[in-house]
Amino acid sequence: MAEPANFFPLLGLKPSSKRLDSALAKLTNVAALPEPEVKAFSDSVYFNLYPLGLSLVFHPRDGYKPKSGATRAELQDDDLSLASVDIYNHEAALQAPTTKTQAAPRAPSTLKPTFSAFPSYPIAIAHPASASSSDIETLLVDPDTKGKDFVLALGEPDRKGGGEGSIGIWTEWTQLGVMVEFASGGLQAWDKGGGAVWKTLTIFERGVSAGKEDDEE
Repeated sequence: MAEPANFFPLLGLKPSSKRLDSALAKLTNVAALPEPEVKAFSDSVYFNLYPLGLSLVFHPRDGYKPKSGATRAELQDDDLSLASVDIYNHEAALQAPTTKTQAAPRAPSTLKPTFSAFPSYPIAIAHPASASSSDIETLLVDPDTKGKDFVLALGEPDRKGGGEGSIGIWTEWTQLGVMVEFASGGLQAWDKGGGAVWKTLTIFERGVSAGKEDDEE
């Protein structure tokens, strides 16, 4: 088994950190990282690494407000810190199976980049052995890890939502710094959620919500 990928030690690093680049290259088994697509907003800056199935979200600090649409060269690296990492696993084969009454999923648009599936597993998530224990165990996440596997290891989520229409369900373990979106939406989405494969795994600072509002789907 390959060494588990652990993203938590990277939180807080700035975009130009050599430690960040080195760690990401090692975690994804590539010699050099692809050039990210940068999307800047006043409250967050996204570094999208499409070929690696990763999106790095940096938050400004010390009063810095990035200019919306700023280029990579215009960013103040020292005033940005890695707040969360989105890991993608949403290949078409992982979508919930269709039925005779459901339309097949549309092919991804070729007009804009799409995220490839993250290439290196397992992904490590440390968690208490139980609610009353100080012992630490590790959930090893693979491409086929399902909703029931997360709940069995991490317990009931602190927050959850989605499941309306075509929107997939999501669960968040705030104190563990983990949010997961699943390939399950529409009617009976939550009933099927235990057997649904994860689509997006977000790693963020423990104790700080990943960003979805309680009524956001």
